[in-house]
Amino acid sequence: MQANSHLYYQPLKEGFLDWLSLDMPTLIYMAKAILAACSALIVSMILTLPDPRTAIFTSFIVMQPQSGLVFSKSYYRVLGTIAGVIVSVLMVGAFAQEPLWFIFFLALWIGITTAAGVKYRNFQSYGFVLAGYTLCIVALPVIEHPMDIFDIATSRFSEVMVGILCATIVSDLVFPRKLSNSLHVSERERFENVVKTLQEFNLNTQMQQNADVTKFSSGVVGVHAVAINSAFESGIDKRSRLSLEQLNIEFMHLSTTYHSLENIMQNSQTQMQAKHKKMLQELYLLMGDALRESANLDKAKHKAIKEAMGLHVKKMDEHFKTDLDLQSYDLLVSACYLIMRLFDEFFIYSTSYFSFLKRKDFKKESHELRPMVRFKTHTDNLLLLLAALRGSGVLLVSMLFWILSGWKYGTITVTMAVVISLLIGTLPRPLDAVMNFLKGAVSAAVVAAVYDFYIVPEFTSDIYTLCLVIVPVLAFVGWMTTKPKWTGFSLGFVFLFMSQSSFDLFYKIDPTTFLETTIASLLGVTLAGVAYLLVNFWSCSLSQKRVAKLLRAEIVYLCNAPLNLHRGSLESMGRDMVQQFSTQGRLNVRSNRLVYEWLLVTLEIGGALMRVRKKMKNSPAQFKDIELLLEAIKEYFQTPSEALKQKMLTLLVDARKSLHVSQEVALMRTILLSKIAIPVMREDMCS
Repeated sequence: MQANSHLYYQPLKEGFLDWLSLDMPTLIYMAKAILAACSALIVSMILTLPDPRTAIFTSFIVMQPQSGLVFSKSYYRVLGTIAGVIVSVLMVGAFAQEPLWFIFFLALWIGITTAAGVKYRNFQSYGFVLAGYTLCIVALPVIEHPMDIFDIATSRFSEVMVGILCATIVSDLVFPRKLSNSLHVSERERFENVVKTLQEFNLNTQMQQNADVTKFSSGVVGVHAVAINSAFESGIDKRSRLSLEQLNIEFMHLSTTYHSLENIMQNSQTQMQAKHKKMLQELYLLMGDALRESANLDKAKHKAIKEAMGLHVKKMDEHFKTDLDLQSYDLLVSACYLIMRLFDEFFIYSTSYFSFLKRKDFKKESHELRPMVRFKTHTDNLLLLLAALRGSGVLLVSMLFWILSGWKYGTITVTMAVVISLLIGTLPRPLDAVMNFLKGAVSAAVVAAVYDFYIVPEFTSDIYTLCLVIVPVLAFVGWMTTKPKWTGFSLGFVFLFMSQSSFDLFYKIDPTTFLETTIASLLGVTLAGVAYLLVNFWSCSLSQKRVAKLLRAEIVYLCNAPLNLHRGSLESMGRDMVQQFSTQGRLNVRSNRLVYEWLLVTLEIGGALMRVRKKMKNSPAQFKDIELLLEAIKEYFQTPSEALKQKMLTLLVDARKSLHVSQEVALMRTILLSKIAIPVMREDMCS
């Protein structure tokens, strides 16, 4: 009977645990968002602020699942609002009587902040967005009454601060979720996935992309963003953040080497005989003990395994060097080199990981951090230029519409167009986000009409009943914000609902005003969407061509780059750039994979070039052939052609005579001769 009872309750227990881990955090977040929004509404009305809706909207926008994200976003929202308010006061004071100069500097400011929003990452981007559209919200309504600028600037800042304070207090006091805890959990999951992936890797079989492999390579940019935002929490100190950034850089190196090895083996299956694959697999399996007992992998064990691997490589070299053609031999040399490098990088990564765990558990320094390499970002200047043109263009077109129409609510169209253009530009897939934003805005207009003309006048009599009746809408919006695919819809919904709802100190609404302001808002959203269609004209093919050109330029640059350029800087900039094109461009799944292969090729060839050049520096007289090779590589990637490629391959063969750089040269030849895609457009992979 007891056994049957246990079997009966076990599914209930598992279901309850799943609910606690999956659904409960969402419900807690929704409750916190509702509490913060209602608190902002109550405080704003008690303080008799002119527009409590701004406070509600602010509290909802800055609310995040983890406290560190709330603090970070709030910090940059405050800075952005202050900057926007100051510029508003200065511009109205200087150009209130000069409309052309006012419009010129307004367009210039919007263009600069739009470009900065694209260039910077995380919530720094959000700060520039706020600095841009705050100018429209504060300055445009008073352009005909400039003496009111101080009142509206003060009110705007006060309402924003009320929303921020309510969100941060609720987030930190009510069931707080620390970003540091999430970082620790995600780092553990990532390490376990690395070990699992490396243990299951088999060089003898045809490899396929699976969930673990995809997960193994992803998240580098995202983890960096989370680590940056954790600086706003007290639960993680500076040394721990540096440890996390170091782990991220080391994981990035490890994943690059792993995928390079995987790609070379996958694209060279027909070139390699079974006995070659067997010996390579035997070499790889020498890492087995290190993977199984990674927690006990110290310098002595690493050295012993490395020596055993070195002996195995020497045996392979003696056995196959005279029997293989040059291309097959280079393939084996490249595979051996990558396996040895993979083992070294896993040792470094695992050592840092377990050292980080010791520090976390015992609150003490377990080892000295190596010199820190900062994660670097890179944004294409063309993207920045297009962003600036789009931001300024949207403003000028909407201002022209307002001037020509003379419409009383034209300022709403201008403000909404600029706000949406700035906000959506920071989201992945901006064009899709604009469409979803428009859907959310239309839905919100209907719901706002029901509230304004029926629910609010019928069922509210004071602040607290008003809070009570808007709880369902707040809960709905809070739930949508937890679903990434609904980000644009939820943003559009809450934005228009708050702008159109009559949540003022005194109830005042009429159908004509409501209809006209709604039309003005939706027209602004439409203008922002049209701007993306006209200015961000990226197609899949154009995105690929631009990425290929930038990656080739990186290889050309590395032929003469400073020798102190660190691999971590090179890899982080490349990953960040490719990810930005993946989100801002229109790459499909197939072309995303192609672009990632291009990145790997760029990183491997670029890294090999830097290692060769560093060896040349020590004894330049021995490397005359290498100088010719570097020039040939530079020429080919500047203007790719078959003739230049053959010249480069010939010089690669000549360069193999130098034992000092034989591994690097073999790796470059293997990449260029295999089926691995190099960043040269030959076919359209977007279909």
